[in-house]
Amino acid sequence: MKKYFCMNKKIILACCIIGVLGFQNCKDDKDPEPTPITAPIVTLPTSIKNVDGILMAISTSTKASGIELIVGSAQAVFFKNKNPLIKVEAGTVKINMKTCTRSDDSLYFYTASATEPTGIVYKSQILWQTTGTADVPLINDNDGGGMPNMPTVPEFLNMSITQDKLINWVSSYGGDSTIFIIKGPLATYKRTFNNTISSHTVTLAEIAKLGKGAATLQIINYKLISKTLGTKSYAFLKQMIGNCTKVTITP
Repeated sequence: MKKYFCMNKKIILACCIIGVLGFQNCKDDKDPEPTPITAPIVTLPTSIKNVDGILMAISTSTKASGIELIVGSAQAVFFKNKNPLIKVEAGTVKINMKTCTRSDDSLYFYTASATEPTGIVYKSQILWQTTGTADVPLINDNDGGGMPNMPTVPEFLNMSITQDKLINWVSSYGGDSTIFIIKGPLATYKRTFNNTISSHTVTLAEIAKLGKGAATLQIINYKLISKTLGTKSYAFLKQMIGNCTKVTITP
């Protein structure tokens, strides 16, 4: 009887071990949740209305330790019956022969990567191509006009809620307008100027609304071209962004 009891204990222990290992294996074999594919957030001019899609070529300048890094990216979106709330697929979308990624909500984008840290280097050519679908025609648009001027912004910017702040960005040459954005801890300050303006004073009252702490500044010089392709109308946007990520708002 004692021998039979010991044998049963060994059998039970073995079964428990097998059960635990089986549970662990099932747990390890479970497929992970897929990572959502999302496109970077971009700023659009409010003048873009009643179009079947928007195709954006973007260059962003950021300084670090006095060295300027310019990164080229792109984004495209296509609408059903000019309704921005209904996005449609456009087949394969390319910018300067580089294939864009499609996000889960049908935004097409191209960004820098480990193998291509500066992204797209825009020179004189901006070539958009799509294979097309029932909702989007085949697009083969080559813009040889180049990009507008890159706004020059400082690497560091200190602002105080006790005094007005004058901010210069040198030039908006080649663009239609300039979008000026400061994002603070509590609020965002945004203004749009024509291309003859290259400086702006932010009042102490507006600085106080932004809140104390870390903030960012973007000066976006953009050129907008509207084109009709077949029965569809598209907005082709070229944006040059001066980006300051080291803005400090103090008392």
